[in-house]
Amino acid sequence: MKLGKVIAAAATSGILLSGAFMVAEEYTGHSAFAVTVDDNTKVEFKSKKGTVREVLAANNISYNADDRIEPGLDTKVKGGETIHIYKAREITIQDGDNKTVRKTTYKKVEDILKELNITVGADDKVTPDLNSNVAEVDTIKISRVGKTTETVKETIKYETKEEKDDTKYTDETVTKVEGKDGEKEVTYSVVRENGKEVSKEVVSEKVITEATAKVVVVGTKQRPGGSQQATSTTSASAPSTSGGSIVLANGNTAGSTGAAAAQEMARRTGVSASTWEAIIARESNGQVNARNASGASGLFQTMPGWGSTATVQDQINSAVKAYNAQGLAAWGVR
Repeated sequence: MKLGKVIAAAATSGILLSGAFMVAEEYTGHSAFAVTVDDNTKVEFKSKKGTVREVLAANNISYNADDRIEPGLDTKVKGGETIHIYKAREITIQDGDNKTVRKTTYKKVEDILKELNITVGADDKVTPDLNSNVAEVDTIKISRVGKTTETVKETIKYETKEEKDDTKYTDETVTKVEGKDGEKEVTYSVVRENGKEVSKEVVSEKVITEATAKVVVVGTKQRPGGSQQATSTTSASAPSTSGGSIVLANGNTAGSTGAAAAQEMARRTGVSASTWEAIIARESNGQVNARNASGASGLFQTMPGWGSTATVQDQINSAVKAYNAQGLAAWGVR
């Protein structure tokens, strides 16, 4: 290369060459070298032998501490070699939730991550992909993907079954078997990206304790005279009202205490007060202390399993509990 071209190329690449190359006689006893910057600009010159560091320093060829020099600065060169200078540039790394700006001398994503000592797992996602080349302003995004197997214990909810009994009236229900929840061990395959769950699949299930179904015996026999009809507005023997109180065909009423209880039931269940008055009239004729041989007691004739009936408020609470579990079917109302 002619001297003018050497100087022009050096100026273009930002490489400063010493005045030693201005005089041809000073080439005597020197060896030929070449320097490239980012594999683009190439400058050829002659210099004394030594390490790469010494050759670059002797010829005023500058570089930054973050630049990559090949061969390495402490490598001895004899002449004929090409010294490569790769300029460091900034690149943004979005690693999970962490965002940093780093310097790199590589262009390929895989090489950049290796240079920055960033390890990528087999399941991790990298954008752009590892084989892509990136520009100076690009961002490399890494989504950390973790796959785990997790085993937990879960409740098996019991179901409720009904048995028909033609020896009992339709307004009679008896809990034959109390329901009991079971337990199972479930193993999941869970996938998380950057700590957030993105998928969860059942791998296996093992029942530890079977659930016990609740069995309720429901009567099917009609009471004589249709006195069991309490609330159905479509029934031929539906109760009539008088002065705001329900009066059944057999003369039963909810009474003042029952009417007040019916109002609270309406507020707590959303079922009309007249419906609850009819149930109270049919079940207990408004008698707070009414008891049945089956064990049912109180205004609503609830079974012991639904709770205490010692006070009117206890009776209301027990009735609400029965309603929440079985609806109006607890009193034979469909």
